[in-house]
Amino acid sequence: CQRKPKGTRKMASHAIEIMILGALIERPMSAYEMDKTLEERNVRRWIRISSPSVYRNVIRLCDEGYADGTVVKEGEMPEKTVYTITDKGRERFAELMDEAAALPARVDFGFLPVLANISLVDQKTGRALIDELIETHRSTAERVDGLIPAYERLEARATMELCADTYRLVAKHLEQFEKDLYGEA
Repeated sequence: CQRKPKGTRKMASHAIEIMILGALIERPMSAYEMDKTLEERNVRRWIRISSPSVYRNVIRLCDEGYADGTVVKEGEMPEKTVYTITDKGRERFAELMDEAAALPARVDFGFLPVLANISLVDQKTGRALIDELIETHRSTAERVDGLIPAYERLEARATMELCADTYRLVAKHLEQFEKDLYGEA
């Protein structure tokens, strides 16, 4: 009964495919290296992709002909599979990038049920809840701002800046919502 709509699962898996294929366009790598690359880029903050999911999806992409895997042994290290993108994988990457760029932005704020039911609590409680949301979004924006300088890649910085700006925008919207709902404090 709690299953996600098909379109949601498809978009999530497409985002994972884009990230994996994009990493392989940069350079051949093992699933472990890919997982670490996604971790370093802080991708998991925006795309739900666990370590086991990286491994499962890179194997699936190999099975579908989008990547090739070669087992290598370096010195005393255990064997590992290094993956490379195929021409078919590059085509798939371009197709997925086009599809994702054409999609409308998906906005999913976990606090929306609070706002939808805010009139069911007294004003003091309602103000406290909204103020907590405002503070949470402001402090998250500041925390994200602090992370931005650590990212060397322009794309990563731009993504983080967009997220920080979104948190600030939500805080500003919540301030206005509180004024509209309750009047000036």
